[in-house]
Order: sequence, then structure tokens, then C-alpha cells
Amino acid sequence: MKGKTFKTAGRILSICLLSLLVGTQAVAALRTGHKSTSTNTASGQDDAILDWTSKGGSKKSGPANKDLGPAPINSPPETSLKTPTPAKKTESLAKMDESDLNDLEAAVKQVRAESATVDLKSVGDFIITLRKQVTDHSDDASLRLKLGTYLYLAGDYEGAASEFRHVNRLKAQSVAGHALLARVLGEAGEPEASTLEFKRALSIAPGAEVVHYLFAHSLAARGEMSEAINEYRRAIGIKPTAAALTGLSESLIIMQDVDGAVKAARQAVSQEPNSSEAHVALTKALIQAGDIQPAIRTAREALLLNPNSSESHIAMARTLYATQKVDAAIEELKQAVSLDPLNAEARNDLGYALYNRGEVQNAVNEFRLSLRLNPRFTEARNNLEIAIFGLSGRKPRQGH
Repeated sequence: MKGKTFKTAGRILSICLLSLLVGTQAVAALRTGHKSTSTNTASGQDDAILDWTSKGGSKKSGPANKDLGPAPINSPPETSLKTPTPAKKTESLAKMDESDLNDLEAAVKQVRAESATVDLKSVGDFIITLRKQVTDHSDDASLRLKLGTYLYLAGDYEGAASEFRHVNRLKAQSVAGHALLARVLGEAGEPEASTLEFKRALSIAPGAEVVHYLFAHSLAARGEMSEAINEYRRAIGIKPTAAALTGLSESLIIMQDVDGAVKAARQAVSQEPNSSEAHVALTKALIQAGDIQPAIRTAREALLLNPNSSESHIAMARTLYATQKVDAAIEELKQAVSLDPLNAEARNDLGYALYNRGEVQNAVNEFRLSLRLNPRFTEARNNLEIAIFGLSGRKPRQGH
């Protein structure tokens, strides 16, 4: 963000182009970095959101490519990535406002809940309610934090950043305000400003696992994998969570440490057996390791846990493709795209499968959409080039 202006032209262009192909409902499904679909009624996640808003308290509780199969990695694997010494709980963390950290954990849990089908109309209603409350209580940092979180969920980066900056002005030592602002800035394409805010949050609470997790997620999203791995390990050293272990597993796959990825994903499943995200991560790692039958079982479990997750359907598609069931894989990927039309990975995987079934033009369309949704998606760019020019003896690259 330069000044107060966000670089949103690319985002707007992507949405407009996609709307012509998948309809306006695809745009309504836009969730920044997290997959979900809209329904006409509020889900259980909506109930949790409403509870957080109405009670005023919080309940204690990301781009790196995550694609279809093995692919060449530009960065060499690192064999000496040691687990950093966990940051100890310092006096600053002990003295910080516990409710502030609780609010941050509640906001992160809310944003990460891709398994939930949040009703966007309900989110809009909550925004209206919170705006009225903020008007009456403009100095209430907690209300502004909640409003910023909802604006972020609605895709309003600028509005969200404005509210989080208000929080930081009202409460200079707000780890939640700095951490959430950092996340928004990172997804808005301002990595340096994002890193600065993360460092401010960590200076306030160096022993806060959730801040290290958010920082790691942000680093992974912009391809800084070694740094991301270190931050994930710091988070895990403070408090092992399925989210951090899942992120670590996916980062290790990109760094070609398959054994480490499998181990981290298994720990994620052990930590949170009902997490579809953890099962998806384990499926990906097992495919990379060549353990297809266990991967199939894990993918099925992910679908049972969350049939409305596009990531679960992508995981199942990859196991099907690995067993040469291309038609079945394509159907799973179409389901994934239906659940989340703006999922760049799903469209790249679908394009790959269509190309290998001989549907080159349809594959080209999917690769183009994938690249427009994520201009930094190198595999989608390579696949599009190969599909268009039909390079002799070469096929589109599968993902990780």
C-alpha cells in the first residue's frame, strides 16, 4: 500500500473476467485466501461469528503452490533447516492484554474456517451492525477489530486496514491490531509493510504462537519458503497446532523434503483428528511419497469431514489421477471449482487433467483463469504455454 491506496486493479480485472465465465455468483464467493461458498442460511460458523459479535468476547481456539503432483522446484532443497529455539514467554507477553490475544485467536479461527459456508448476506448484516456500534463508540478498539475482520472476510482490504490502523492508534500495544493489519497488507501486495507490522506484533508478544503462524503463512504465500519453515517451527515450538503443522508440511513439500512433510502432516492429524485441512495435507504428502493407497484413505476421510471443502475434492482428485482414473478426477475437480470458482489451484489441476484427456482448448481456458486469479502461479503459466504451443514431448506440469 503506497500511502492509503491499494493496488486493486489486478484484483478487479480478475474478478470481472471470471464473472463473464462463471457468473456473478463466483464473485460473491470471493474469499481472500480461504475457500468457502455462500448459502442462503447461516451455518454453524455463522453462529460462532454471531456469538463473537454479540457477546463482545472471543473464544479461544495461504502464494505457495499446493498442486497436483511432483514438479520441478526452482529453489534447491535445504537439508539443514534446524528447528529454531522456541521463543520463551516473555514479560511483555505475560503483561499484555489477554483479551487482545484472545480476540486475535478468534479472528484467525474465523478467517481460517474454510470448511464453513458463511452466508455473505449475514456477513454484510454484521458489518452494518458493527458500523453503527463503532459510530456510537468510536474509541472502542475491540469493536473496530471485529469490524476490520468482517471487512477482510468481505474482501474489503482497504476498509479492513483502516479499521486495524484505528485499533493501533487507540491501543498501541495491540498485538491483534498489528498482526491482522500485517495479514491484510501481505494479501494486498505490500510485503515490506506486512513484514514490518508482523515484527511490531512480535515485539509486543514474542511468545504468541498465532503471530508466528500468521507470519509463516504470509512468508509462504510470497514464496519465501525457508523463512516460512522457520516461522512455522517457531510456532510449533511454542504450541503445536494442526494449522501450523499443516502449513509446515506443505512448505516442506515445496522444498522437496517429503519425509519431513509426511511427518508434519501426521502430527497435524494426530493433533486435530477432525481437521479436513490436516487430512488434505497428509494426502498431498503421501502422494509425493508414492504411498497411493494410504493417500486414498486419507483423502476419503477429508471428504467425510468436510464435503463442502474445495481442497478436500482436490485431494481426492489427485489420488484418482495417481491411479489413472482421469475421468473421475475431472469430476472431482469440477466439484472443487463449483464450490470455489476462484480457486487457482483447482483450475490449474482441472486444466492439467483436461489436457491429458485431449481437451486442449478447455485446458487452455482453465490455465488462463488460474493465472489470472494468481498471476504468480508459475506452474499455471508454464502449463498455459505448453498447452498453447503444444511443445513436442512435453506435458503441463502437475502441482505439489
